[in-house]
Amino acid sequence: MSYEQYSDRQFPAFDDLPKVEGEPQGCIWGLFDKDGKKDECGTLNLLTPSVVHAASREIQSGEHIQLDWPLHNTKIDLLEPLNFQAMDDELYINTQSGSQWDSLKHFAHQKTGKYYNGLTHEQAVNSDTNGIHNWCERGGIVGRGVLIDWLAWYEEHKGKAPSPVSRHEIPVDELEAALKWQGTTMRPGDIMIIRSGYVRWHNNASESERKSGTQESSMSIGMAGNEKSVRWLYDHHFSAVAGDTVAFESWPPQLEEGWCLHEWLLVQWGSPIGEMWDLEKLSKVCKQKKRYTFFLTSAPLHVKGGIGSPPGAIAIF
Repeated sequence: MSYEQYSDRQFPAFDDLPKVEGEPQGCIWGLFDKDGKKDECGTLNLLTPSVVHAASREIQSGEHIQLDWPLHNTKIDLLEPLNFQAMDDELYINTQSGSQWDSLKHFAHQKTGKYYNGLTHEQAVNSDTNGIHNWCERGGIVGRGVLIDWLAWYEEHKGKAPSPVSRHEIPVDELEAALKWQGTTMRPGDIMIIRSGYVRWHNNASESERKSGTQESSMSIGMAGNEKSVRWLYDHHFSAVAGDTVAFESWPPQLEEGWCLHEWLLVQWGSPIGEMWDLEKLSKVCKQKKRYTFFLTSAPLHVKGGIGSPPGAIAIF
């Protein structure tokens, strides 16, 4: 099996995918391999020049919105040590502590201990394979972004939304309802983004509420981790997914049930996961324009073997 067989993006049905030994049905390892070399970019291969060119037609007004939460720095005054009126700054970050991409070596299939395309945990620890540098070397992530504003849909149709620091599972049926309400049609290769309300909660919460909801709890809202979600994600052939919550999917996952979305997206398909993106301004602009699709660019940090990175994501209308 190879990507060339499905260059028109008519992929096999989930149940017709060739079986990969030791992995669940639905694994696509080998699909994007080329010339005997194992692929390290996964579904970002769907962002072909023609797909990116088509996505560029989303640019109409030229308005643009950065989707990264702010980072914090240490300011350095250079006047005394160098006798220049100048400044530097330093950043100290854990790449999982703010807006981020998860790379294809971030989370393994827990049962087999393997990452995308069969990389073992030992190989992941001792090599740069599957690192974020692969995304940078292919030119970053550029394509058509689609916001599913589930939060706005929920509050208009059902009232007060569930707590973002609860393990609330967002079902596929509600994502479909939100898309219909928005008048949005998905395309293969889209970068699908879900707004669930986590960033809005965090921005408005008191210090004690934040501590209770984050440091003293490990639960967060997100897409439901179940078979229906997995099949829906596969059938849409997204190039990547993202959201404003801690783990994209409802967390913690039910690993024993076999439907952890981190395992399916990162491992079985090689799909990047964006987490804790700031979608508040984006939501307002989409509502104003009555349009939830846009041109999306993302320039992750070019770190050899990188495991996570701020997205450097910009939505352009």
